[in-house]
Amino acid sequence: MLLMLTLQYTSYLTYQTTLTVASLQESNIMPPPPYIPPCAPYGSYPSSYGYQPSLGAGIFFSICFGLYTFSNILQTFRTRCWWMGLFFSCGTILELVGWIGRTVAHSCSFSGEVNTMQIASLIMGPAYTQSGVYIALWMIIKVLGTKVSPVPPKLYLFVIFGVDCVCLSLQAIGGGLAGAAFDRGTSTAPGTTIMVVGIIAQLVSGMVFAGFLCIVFPRGASQIKANRSLLLACTAIVISTTMMNLRGFYRSIELCQGWRGPLLTQQGYVIGLDAAPMLVAMGVLAVLNPCVLLRRVEREQVIEEDPNAIDAEKGRPKRLNSNVKT
Repeated sequence: MLLMLTLQYTSYLTYQTTLTVASLQESNIMPPPPYIPPCAPYGSYPSSYGYQPSLGAGIFFSICFGLYTFSNILQTFRTRCWWMGLFFSCGTILELVGWIGRTVAHSCSFSGEVNTMQIASLIMGPAYTQSGVYIALWMIIKVLGTKVSPVPPKLYLFVIFGVDCVCLSLQAIGGGLAGAAFDRGTSTAPGTTIMVVGIIAQLVSGMVFAGFLCIVFPRGASQIKANRSLLLACTAIVISTTMMNLRGFYRSIELCQGWRGPLLTQQGYVIGLDAAPMLVAMGVLAVLNPCVLLRRVEREQVIEEDPNAIDAEKGRPKRLNSNVKT
């Protein structure tokens, strides 16, 4: 008799639990996640990633973005392009933090803090690099002359920076709301929607910027082709913008599918459509740093205008207070 009552009571509890979970799912509210040891062996519990993050990929990309960060900081102090260097450095630092997080996640796949850190860093990092590219184009326009720009350079810079600030704010607010909702066991849809809007707005901004390049560079083509340093700087901007827009398409579609969508839960897409494009975009900016190249253009212009403008002590062109500043 006692055994029968126990079985009936157990069946009743199971039935009530099923009804509760079903009602929560129907109302788009998930129950609070159970406690899982952050560094439990992979496979012991369902992973929020959908896979075990690769240790080799984590180490490789951490080393690469670490080297890019060192290069950007060094070149910033050498050229004194403070704003461009700051944005490039922030972008690579966030990529570095994100991939360190994914490296740690190989052993601690169930750590919510590590997961939040890596996805927030990898989503927001490219926005800072893109801001540095905006400044690089502004410097190029100052070299080529305002005639190549369809709008005043300062207006372009203020508008596009304003759009970027809004995009970053939406991504940060949306990510915070989604994370808090997940911790409470409530719907993550509102926060996710806000974050996706921010990412899509950033992608639209990047596409508009690419269209702007298609106007400025053809107008200044003769000057660009005549100067190798200027040509390399423009090439770096085109390659990095193309790679960042490719990555933006991927991230927009990925998050529109939801946190358990096929793009987010398969590691190959993260490596091939996020890490690899950003590796190329930030790598070309580190090797062909626009500020280094544009400072070289500046020195060449000084010599052309005044062949005697030589620093007698250092034996090189004097540094003038050029208009080409960040």
